Order: sequence, then C-alpha cells, then structure tokens
Amino acid sequence: MSDSTVANVATGSAAPGRVRGTGLLLPLASGLGGLLLWELAVWGFDLPSYLLPAPSEVLGVMVERWELLLDQLRYTAFAATVGFVIAVAISLILGALIAASPAVERVLYIWLVIFHAIPKVVVAPLLLVWIGFGLQSSIIFVVVFTFFPMLVNTVTGLRSADPDLLLLTRSMGASRWQMLRAIRLPSALPSIMAGVKISITLAPLGAVIGEFVASNKGLGHMLIQSVGSLEVPTAFAAVVVVSLLGIATWYLAEFIERAAIPWHASQRGRPQE
Repeated sequence: MSDSTVANVATGSAAPGRVRGTGLLLPLASGLGGLLLWELAVWGFDLPSYLLPAPSEVLGVMVERWELLLDQLRYTAFAATVGFVIAVAISLILGALIAASPAVERVLYIWLVIFHAIPKVVVAPLLLVWIGFGLQSSIIFVVVFTFFPMLVNTVTGLRSADPDLLLLTRSMGASRWQMLRAIRLPSALPSIMAGVKISITLAPLGAVIGEFVASNKGLGHMLIQSVGSLEVPTAFAAVVVVSLLGIATWYLAEFIERAAIPWHASQRGRPQE
C-alpha cells in the first residue's frame, strides 16, 4: 500500500466521489424498491383504492391536482415558517435568561416542563377556543410543537462554555452581555443547531395538526377532508407533500448548520455538496 493511500484512509478522504455516489445510490435504490413492493402488493392482493392506493395512483393524483396541492402547501409552509421563527426567538431569549440566572431557572423551568408534558393534541380544542379559527391557530401549534427542544438545547449549550474562560473574562471586567456574546453563544452554537434540526422537522407537523382542528385551508385540512370523503389517494398525496416539506426543512437545517459551525468537529470530513 502506497503512502498516499495510507494518508487518504487515515484522513477519511479516499475515493470521495465513490463514497458520495454510494451515499446517493443506496437510499435511491431502497426507496424505489419499497415503492415497487407497495405497487405489487396493491395489484397482487387487489386492494381497493379507498383502502390502500397504489403509488402510481397517488402520483397520478399529485400530477392532476398539483395546483391545489401547491396552494395548500404554501399555506402550511407559511404557518410552519412563522411559527418556527417565533419559537426560535422565544427559546433563545428564555434560554439565555435561564442559563444566566439560577433564580429565573427555578421560577420558569418547572412550568416549562409541565407545559411540555401536557399532550398537545389534548389541548388542541382549548387552543381553538382561546385563539380562534384560522392561520393564527396553526402558527401557535407550530410554536407549541417546536419550542421545547430548542429551549433545552439552548440552555445546555449556553451552560457548556469553558468555566475557566468565563472566570478569566469576568476578572477582566467583562459584563454578562459581553460574556454571552463572545463566549457562551459561540460555544452553544452546536447545541443550538441540534435543537434547530429537531424542531424544524416538527414545524410542518405542528402546522398540519393545527389545520386539523382550526383551519379551512392547508394540507392538514385537505387531508382531513379527503379521508372524510374516502378520497384516500388524495389523502396520500397530501401526506407525500407534507413528508417532502419535512425532508426539505431537514436539509435546510443541515445547510444552515454547515454555514454556522464549519469549525465544529461534527462538520469535519463531511462531503461538500
């Protein structure tokens, strides 16, 4: 084995093109294989479309009703985006307060844990009564679903700063705000980004559940209406679009993470797209 080969293996850079190609090929083959088995099972067992439509039928509905699906997607994506941004802002502010003050933690944290422990679907009718019917309800549902993971990761990250470095900067007269901006926040970015990746995939789920109970528009409303009228292929089409939205948000979070913390160990050696 040559020295260059040993170096490539040691650094994990051997055959990057082959690794990238394999990484794309295997998921694609797995997905196509699963769809083929699904199609064959539907035709082999002669299942009616109101029970389980074939993938080809779902695809046909998506092509036929793409304008309606796109319109509903815009509504759901807007609610998910606005709710997620609000949840991130609240989580960062509360996380900074909790990490900076033990008194704030003792006052707030128990209530936050109780709030998170309450099943969200159970309080959905109450939120409808309190907030009303429409887009604002979907946004609040997104905030409720995405807030707590962001908060926990933010607090954990802000507390992971090097205590010796904090003591040093405090001895030099740095204020709490200066220590937060210069030391705590940079060291917390990996944890915060982990919270973003968890919460951002929950945002479409929160929007859809909000549309189940408190909206006359969106993919969630379309799904409920389709199931109620036994238009199961349309319901499956809505589920596919919601899933694609979730996948897109995950890769968006991956992109943001790479841009925000390229220096972190979790990003080293990753293939650049």
